[in-house]
Amino acid sequence: MSITIREDERDEYDPSHAVPTSAGRYYCDPMLGPDDPHRMKISVTNAIDQHMIEALAPAAARDTAIWLMDNLPDAIRAAGDPDDMEAFIKLAKAQYRVQWDKKADLGSRVHNIGEAINLGKAYIPDEEAEPFVESYRQFLADFGVDIRRDIMTAECTVLNRTIPYGGTSDIWVRLQFPGPTSPIMPKFKPRAVPAAPLPTPSGLWLVDIKTSLTKPASAVYEDHVMQLAALRHAEVALICPPECRYGESDNHDASHEFPVPEFVGTAILNLRTNGYGFVPLPADQDAFTAFCGLLPLAHYVHGLEMRGFKPIQPPSKTTTRKDAA
Repeated sequence: MSITIREDERDEYDPSHAVPTSAGRYYCDPMLGPDDPHRMKISVTNAIDQHMIEALAPAAARDTAIWLMDNLPDAIRAAGDPDDMEAFIKLAKAQYRVQWDKKADLGSRVHNIGEAINLGKAYIPDEEAEPFVESYRQFLADFGVDIRRDIMTAECTVLNRTIPYGGTSDIWVRLQFPGPTSPIMPKFKPRAVPAAPLPTPSGLWLVDIKTSLTKPASAVYEDHVMQLAALRHAEVALICPPECRYGESDNHDASHEFPVPEFVGTAILNLRTNGYGFVPLPADQDAFTAFCGLLPLAHYVHGLEMRGFKPIQPPSKTTTRKDAA
């Protein structure tokens, strides 16, 4: 399998050790040399995309339709001229990707500011990101999180070298709950299934942050469960220990890594402009097995080279049925 790193697509928001490639995001294992065939490890979300591919078309159609409604006068004018119509359709077909890139950029900025808050660092104010940041601060206050005491890591690259794959954990945080379960917020209680309390043991939680301008704070999906399970079952974390991150140690070096600990729970933290939703999810062994089943598919698809397959010439016209027999 030939994976090419696309240097021109790198940006400041790329997670540590992550690289954009011809087959989506991969992670470079710093413990392996540049010529080692096992150095590149597929990202968790890149693998899961093979499962979620059917959901992409409806999402793209929705964003394209919204853009079309916003530009309806231009569409009507373009309909009167074939050349204008062709140009307008080409522009419209690209809009869903433009919107997705904008959303991804906003999410990256929110994550970066959240990381700065967790590390006690200064950050440049961002008017568009600030409502999400305020919701994050509210989560910390509501759940009694002391950043220095309770947050073990933030924006942490993790690897599983056995399977292999890589990913980025948003936060590992110690949470305390009054009991083994917690009730669902009344406004988010489901109607189709029982609104049973969800397990919330006290201890170290793996939490992935999601941002959206349109989805409710209760929105979670099947791929979230597999993503959390993959991060939970990673083997090593490529991040400095707390005393080094906070500048309390002079022993910093680029090779810091330590085993991923056990987590008592995993959750999605949905940040919205008007609040947040903390949703525990069962990222168990079954979810991890399902994720692992996607890896061979992703590697197979990424290794396919289809450009050489084209229509062939028909058999020679001089060949008769008798010759062919």
